[in-house]
Amino acid sequence: MKLFFLLLVSLTWLQANSIDDVTLKKMIGRMLIVGFDDAEIDKNSQIVKDMQEYDLGGVILFDRDYKERNKTKNIRSPKQLKKLTDALHYFSKKPLFISVDQEGGKVARLKPKYGFAKIPSASSVGKMNYKDTLKTYETQSQMLQNAGINMNFAPVVDLAVNPKNRVIVGLERSFGKDTTKVTEYAKVVILEQKKHHIISVLKHFPGHGSSLGDSHKGFVDISETWSPDELTPYSNLIEENLVDMIMTAHVFNKHIDDAYPATLSYKFNTKLLREMMHFKGVIISDDLQMGAISQHYSLKERVTLAINAGVDILLFGNQLENMSVKEIVDAVYAQVKAKKIPLSRIIESNKRIQNLHTKQSIIQKPILFSQKRINLTKSYIQKHYGLDVKNIKIVPKIVVVHWTAVKTFDASFQRLYQEELMSDRADIAAASALNVSAHFLVDRDGTIYQLMPDNFMARHVIGLNYSSIGIENVGGEDNKKEDLTPAQLQANINLINYLKAKYPTIGHIIGHFEYREFEGSALWLEKDKGYRTEKVDPGKKFIDDIRANIDG
Repeated sequence: MKLFFLLLVSLTWLQANSIDDVTLKKMIGRMLIVGFDDAEIDKNSQIVKDMQEYDLGGVILFDRDYKERNKTKNIRSPKQLKKLTDALHYFSKKPLFISVDQEGGKVARLKPKYGFAKIPSASSVGKMNYKDTLKTYETQSQMLQNAGINMNFAPVVDLAVNPKNRVIVGLERSFGKDTTKVTEYAKVVILEQKKHHIISVLKHFPGHGSSLGDSHKGFVDISETWSPDELTPYSNLIEENLVDMIMTAHVFNKHIDDAYPATLSYKFNTKLLREMMHFKGVIISDDLQMGAISQHYSLKERVTLAINAGVDILLFGNQLENMSVKEIVDAVYAQVKAKKIPLSRIIESNKRIQNLHTKQSIIQKPILFSQKRINLTKSYIQKHYGLDVKNIKIVPKIVVVHWTAVKTFDASFQRLYQEELMSDRADIAAASALNVSAHFLVDRDGTIYQLMPDNFMARHVIGLNYSSIGIENVGGEDNKKEDLTPAQLQANINLINYLKAKYPTIGHIIGHFEYREFEGSALWLEKDKGYRTEKVDPGKKFIDDIRANIDG
């Protein structure tokens, strides 16, 4: 998948310059996922006009209208749905989230009666063995991918702790009440969806399984039923770096916030989820038209409180109410202009959304990485850095940008693929038999390929390998021609911003030609004073342009 250019420039630039009204409204539009009524669309459809005018972040698809159960909305059959999602991608000027609630069981928009596979409920899956669970979610993920859906509001990680709970336990939406079990089953969903390029959304933070009420219909108070154990699946999965997106619930807990429900609460979303639980991904609201919110807060109050609380994407299903995208965008816009919503929050959310798009765009194309390469890497670390290590993991502190000096992607990849150095690299062969490699390879059209884990050491820059992520760019013919493309430039900017968000330890972005400037620093580990090479890649202008557009 090509990495599309987004109308998001650097945080530094935005802070130093005013944002025109059109750009601001597009930035707000990227923070919205909305529902619409059509099963087929064309250039005159309102949703198409909204996508193109406001850079709409995404859509949510439903099979039936919530109030008129016989009324079809977006899903009728596999063929019709694929045609719809293809059209949505075609008409959107930027990457688009196409989302759905496909949990299985009673909460399934892709139903057998429309021609889709039957997926059991989470409660039923929770009684299966691992093999059957894997098969179930492999089937569901493939079905979603075939349909053109790239975001699923699942898995549910609510604990089934209250047998009287109607919305979670009663609908069999929980894997169980044991935190370890829920974590492991949710992990299967996440990993299978990842294989099929589908973003997983954990829900409903901070836990809906102990509640008595249904937030679709009205206020839900969990103050006396909720337990901190309900956070455990989130903590476990965040710690394993498996969580890209979390949906907040419209539940009220006076012991954490005595004023606002979780979706609208700074204490829940920022203090608890971000600061205490260290979540760095995207927070999305549950539907802001549910009774628990709509009965107590105006549209202006909803969007203001949610964004200021730390929510990045606002979900308006247009099932319980009908609101135009213009109405929602204008409400947020007015609050930003009135300084009721800080511009910094709009910028911050756009950065997180951009980083998620970047992560989704990366294609996995692994180089050979057997125990042989690991052993060669350990030997390299011992010989050149004097370190006896148990593994080859690094703490990334530098990103080094390269060019391949080879004009084609296939030829560039083949030079990095093998575990041992190629025979024509006599200039560095004496230093080690370990082949040169990089963590990422960017093709000339801007497509990003990941070749190896970004926290494993690669041999790509003398003296700095043990703290550096390497990005190779196809080009730089004969190691002389500064010919890297605008698409590669934008891909490098997006990739580095994503890596900096993932690894706050990254403090330096350099071109390969600058590596010797670190000699004598704490990051320089090379013990062989005679082991140096002269580099000119990736070109001074290219790296300067990257640094001018990096956040922070």
